[in-house]
Amino acid sequence: MISRVAFADIQLPLFDRESLQPTVSISRTWEVLGPFQIETTWGADPLEHLGGFRSLLYDSQVKYRSSLGSNGTVGWSIHEVPSIANSTDLTEASLTVGFPNIDWVFLQSIYGWASLQYQAWARGCIVIDAEISQSVVLFTDNILEYWIDGTPYFGGDFYSYHRAPLVLRLDPGVHRIDLRLLRDVRAMGGIGEPEVQVKLKAQLSSGGLGVIEEKLLLPDVVDGKLASHLASVPIRNEDQEWIDVLDIESLNRLASPGL
Repeated sequence: MISRVAFADIQLPLFDRESLQPTVSISRTWEVLGPFQIETTWGADPLEHLGGFRSLLYDSQVKYRSSLGSNGTVGWSIHEVPSIANSTDLTEASLTVGFPNIDWVFLQSIYGWASLQYQAWARGCIVIDAEISQSVVLFTDNILEYWIDGTPYFGGDFYSYHRAPLVLRLDPGVHRIDLRLLRDVRAMGGIGEPEVQVKLKAQLSSGGLGVIEEKLLLPDVVDGKLASHLASVPIRNEDQEWIDVLDIESLNRLASPGL
């Protein structure tokens, strides 16, 4: 039997513990507020004078001032994630946000490409369906700023390099996540519908020191020998405490690696 939980008016499925299902999931429904004008990706947030997006609750009847709206105001909207990829320890969701009720053609005819550069906010949930707290590695493609359970995180993966994800320790239950959506014309282009596409990937971790195997960099092999004695092995601290790497050793006694 599938049950459902409501959190800030967001509905998302909880999984049957009797079957093999993910212990981490991302909500399919997202509450979006915007768009608001912005000059650069580091520009000010007009909602801060109201206490910030984190202090606002979804209300389809409430309007907020915005120079991009047809009558000088914008409101809330609901966006659905078309598909979510789940496995036993990973969940991945892609969210595309657009505002078809905004007359972008008219705005661009007056203000040029600058009118297609805007910001908005989206609210969803991350659910930990487990008996104990879990270490979660969170990747945030095309996102610069976000809040999780009221805690701010700045400096996300705006250009999708996948080099510095956030490592969290999340208790069982529902965790609210607020995403600041930024549309930078110079990065996303000025042709077509001005949409924002972001991707969230939450992966469970056993904690400790993690080796990023897909980022391993080794020299070429020439005539059966390595072309260089140098190699790059990226590692990531996926625990809640500091880890000091003092030395390394090889399982093969014929090699003597060093830092």
